[in-house]
Amino acid sequence: PLKILSFQELYGWSMDAIVSHIGRRNNCTFCGVFRRQALDRGATLLGADKIVTGHNGDDIAETVLLNVLRGDAPRLQRCTQVTTGQEG
Repeated sequence: PLKILSFQELYGWSMDAIVSHIGRRNNCTFCGVFRRQALDRGATLLGADKIVTGHNGDDIAETVLLNVLRGDAPRLQRCTQVTTGQEG
């Protein structure tokens, strides 16, 4: 089933409101974290125990390159993980 949830519904903030509050410099961090949490929360609401997303080589290469250019070693390690969470 398709369930559409907005950041406003989930967090009380829209991305537009966040950007207007914090500026454009670090908004990708908020969006990425919110998006991942939204997927987890949506799965919980639907009773799903797995989430499958499609990423291609360009997506991964872009993420790695951005993290290298930023010098963000911890994020660079995380962005190459294939799965998140635990089996159980």
